[in-house]
Amino acid sequence: MRYLAVLTLALGTLFSGAVFAGQGHPILTPLEPKATGGAYTNYLMSQSEFAKKSGFDAKTFQLVSLAAAVGMKCEYCILAHSGMAKKAGATDEQIKTVVMMAANVAINSTVLYGNQYEINALRKMFGK
Repeated sequence: MRYLAVLTLALGTLFSGAVFAGQGHPILTPLEPKATGGAYTNYLMSQSEFAKKSGFDAKTFQLVSLAAAVGMKCEYCILAHSGMAKKAGATDEQIKTVVMMAANVAINSTVLYGNQYEINALRKMFGK
C-alpha cells in the first residue's frame, strides 16, 4: 500500500510542475531511453503548463484524465488520476460517475464495433 501512495504522489508531480534536483520526473524520467535525448522528460515537464492553460479547473482536468485512463485500462494512470482528482476536490461519487461514463462509452463502442454497425449511418445521425 505504501508503494501505491508513493506512486500516486510521484505521478502527481507530473502536473504540479515539480522538477526534482533538475533531474525531471522521479518515476518516469529514469524509464526514458537515452536515445530520446531527454525529449520525453521535457514533454513531461511541459504538462503542468498544459494543464493550467487547458481551460479546465484542476478537478475537471483530473476527472477527464481519469476517464481516459479507465478507457485505456491503465491501472497506473487510474491510481494517479483518482488520487489527483480527490486532491483537487473530487468526491467518491464523482469518481464513480466518471468511471461509469467511461464504461458506457466502452460498452457502446464494443456493441457497435462487434455488430459492424455502418459508420456512415452514424455520421449522418450526428451531422458529420
